[in-house]
Amino acid sequence: MNIRSGIKSTLLLVCCAYALSACAADTITGIVHNRTTGKAAAGNEVILLRLQNGMEEEAKTRTDAKGAFSLPVASPDAPHVVRVLHQGVNYDQTVSGNGPLEAAIFDAVPRIRDLQGRLGIAQVESDGQMLKVTEMYSITNDSVPPVTQSGPRNFEISITPKATLDSLAVKKGGGVWVNLAPVPVKGQQGRYAVDFPIRPGDTLFKFVYHLPYNGPTRLQVKLPYPIKNFAVMHPPSMLFKPSSAQAFTSPGLAQGLRVEQAVSKSLVREVPEFEISGIGLAAPAQAAKASSEMAPAPDAASPPKPDTPASVTLTSVPGRAENGRWILFSGIAALLTAIAYAIWKKRKKMA
Repeated sequence: MNIRSGIKSTLLLVCCAYALSACAADTITGIVHNRTTGKAAAGNEVILLRLQNGMEEEAKTRTDAKGAFSLPVASPDAPHVVRVLHQGVNYDQTVSGNGPLEAAIFDAVPRIRDLQGRLGIAQVESDGQMLKVTEMYSITNDSVPPVTQSGPRNFEISITPKATLDSLAVKKGGGVWVNLAPVPVKGQQGRYAVDFPIRPGDTLFKFVYHLPYNGPTRLQVKLPYPIKNFAVMHPPSMLFKPSSAQAFTSPGLAQGLRVEQAVSKSLVREVPEFEISGIGLAAPAQAAKASSEMAPAPDAASPPKPDTPASVTLTSVPGRAENGRWILFSGIAALLTAIAYAIWKKRKKMA
């Protein structure tokens, strides 16, 4: 009897161990920290999103007084993202491994003083009938203490009234590109507002527009924020003519496109008007090659979902070519910085 009793006890312990292991595997735990205050984030809503057939809510809870949370997992084999909501802003983190998650959130403010961009580029090309312009900006939020800028007009697009806006894509550093629908500003033709939070770090914006083209066209790019380095890029077959010979300098070619850098002592606040003429298209093969060699794998930490459904609409997520193109262009930032410094030093010496 004692032997049988011992065997039963052993079997019971094994079964309990397996049950506890299964429960642990079917539960996601974590802690949320508020990086603005340096304290635990208590009372924030936490949502478990399953990334199958789009994005589906699987579980929901709130953090306790210590910022801790626990979420049941109904589909352990599916990829998941944990989303923390704080002051109207989403903070997403991919679920990977079996250990507890550590998520960071930031307090939201309507405006960050002296917010600026690290790099801005306007790529111009034409097939002879339409002039296509692609503007790209890297906006850097290095606020201290770190906060998120959140408001209906976080980023503004300004294009010539005769142009048609084709698309807008936004990417948080380390995330994936998300297509959004900007909101037209009433009474201001060609101006659009984008309600996408600018979290600490780099946020990338890329929008494309086109306008009729039948010869030399004058353009003036209007910046959303002051930019440290700004350049116009165009195929060499197109002629670039600035309104002032001192406004731009041409350091050469980058991946088959000619670079025209705006000259400024520190920050570029206004881009001088320029004229573009001729025909030329950016080679898609080069962008694809740069993508395959340089683009990182998409990070599900920023899943394809709008931050404020009332003002933005999800359409689709661009592919790896978009990641590669931005990485390619952002790699020009060091070159532009060096050129700008050399020009400033030369002018100072002459003075």
